[in-house]
Amino acid sequence: MSASNKLKACAQLLAAALVAIAGAAVAATAVGHAFDPEHIGLWSGPDAFFFGIVKGATVHGAHQLPASTLYIVTVMVVGLCWFIVRELLGFARAGLARHAR
Repeated sequence: MSASNKLKACAQLLAAALVAIAGAAVAATAVGHAFDPEHIGLWSGPDAFFFGIVKGATVHGAHQLPASTLYIVTVMVVGLCWFIVRELLGFARAGLARHAR
């Protein structure tokens, strides 16, 4: 197996891990919102749009979007992450298996 092919497969595995972590973080935000809806959620404003926690000082002009929006966006993001990770792992496994022989 050439070094560039092995590096490509490793990069695909790393990318899959990063996408999986991002999807898990969004899912954790949705679960956290169920326990602390005042501080955890989907925030939007003129200068910000993010999933996360706001404690103490608020982001200038940001407000929390409704919970239904949070859960719908969470399902879409986690679903996209699932398919992206699945494809990246498939490409990496195929590349490693093809060059291992």
